[in-house]
Amino acid sequence: MHDHQFEEHQNIFIEDSETGYIKLCLRADPCSKQYAYEWSKTVKETNDLLIVDASRAKGFLDYKALLATHYTQREEEAVNIFDLLVNTLLANTIDTETGKRLSDDWAGVQQATAELKEKIQTAELEEEIAELEEQTAELEEEIQNFNNRLANKLEELKNRASEILGKFGYNVTLDFDFPGIAYNRDDKIFVNQQILLRVKFFDREIPLHHQFLNEAKLSAIAIAIFLSSFLLQPESELKILALDDVLVGLDMSNRLPVIDIIKEYFSDYQIFFMTYDRAWYEIVKQRTEDSKWKYAEFYFSQTDEYEIPIYMENRAYLEKAKEHFDDNDFKACIIYLRTAFEVAIKKFCEKRNLRVKYRENPKDLTSEDFWTPIKKGRGNTPFLEQALIEKIELYRKFILNPLSHSRIVLETKKEIAEAIEAVEILEAKLKE
Repeated sequence: MHDHQFEEHQNIFIEDSETGYIKLCLRADPCSKQYAYEWSKTVKETNDLLIVDASRAKGFLDYKALLATHYTQREEEAVNIFDLLVNTLLANTIDTETGKRLSDDWAGVQQATAELKEKIQTAELEEEIAELEEQTAELEEEIQNFNNRLANKLEELKNRASEILGKFGYNVTLDFDFPGIAYNRDDKIFVNQQILLRVKFFDREIPLHHQFLNEAKLSAIAIAIFLSSFLLQPESELKILALDDVLVGLDMSNRLPVIDIIKEYFSDYQIFFMTYDRAWYEIVKQRTEDSKWKYAEFYFSQTDEYEIPIYMENRAYLEKAKEHFDDNDFKACIIYLRTAFEVAIKKFCEKRNLRVKYRENPKDLTSEDFWTPIKKGRGNTPFLEQALIEKIELYRKFILNPLSHSRIVLETKKEIAEAIEAVEILEAKLKE
């Protein structure tokens, strides 16, 4: 396993490379003692048993990982997932008889084969050759034992995956065709390093299923395989499942079963469900609001120097702006203040069905596009008092402007405080 160096993951815009760190704080429940684990240039507490066990039991899945079950082998006649299963998805699963991980079993077979090959190449005496014949037979027996253990895991995986796949409501079933690894005595190499994914559609086998089935069914198959493999991982006090936009390209009817699958099979996991799709985010919130889920939004805002992350967890942007103001972190304060202003005017335009300037790409919409119809009012009815409009206009030029961040340090604390007050009044007026 790659030994990650902290320097490889540091923020490239931070000049002081000695002060960065990552801290993971854990507690069993809100009333329990909190334990903190740090990873930095000088401290590495990632080897704690709890962290190691959690790492082996975790499930992390993004849409790129799913492609390994179909897209990356699109030109092949069959999908061979031997490497994916043995070296990744099932690598940490434990054999009940030996107590070993599958990856350790496979590494042992590979090492024994390499050592035997080296001995055969250097053997000269008849006694040595006879002994090697015996070792070859032992190796073949060890390979067969590995095949049996892997076949058992594949049977477990197939049963779980078939069950989960059925939740999508497709007439699709899957199986794993594993002929078993064999040792070629002539070439002294492995053969049959294959686990072929077999798929039936309406009980009819589809030879080129990865070219025949649509994206929704292929994704459902991949999700079923991955989620099932996570359920076969060793036990851990801390179970983590992270899903990073695994449903890209699927319509809503194909996404909804995933929420039910997570609720049914991963109720004892801590789940991180991430998406860039705002509509999907809102739907997940609605379907999980009766549970213990927390909802957070993560954006970035760009200055002329670098990007500043904006993280919100059930808190108003204005609150965060005030918090950074109190800490004298004025750049971050302005970022959150501008975000509060933009969110307030966008929500108001949507609520009042105001006409906003059309742009082919919605991302090209600016705060001016939303602010203009609010300033104008509707007919003879103004939405805001002229004095407040003039105040906001003033601070939009100097503070609530993404191009002004290089000058933020030049603004007085008093001006920033007045801008916060103006946005706070604006928020209240627009809510009225």
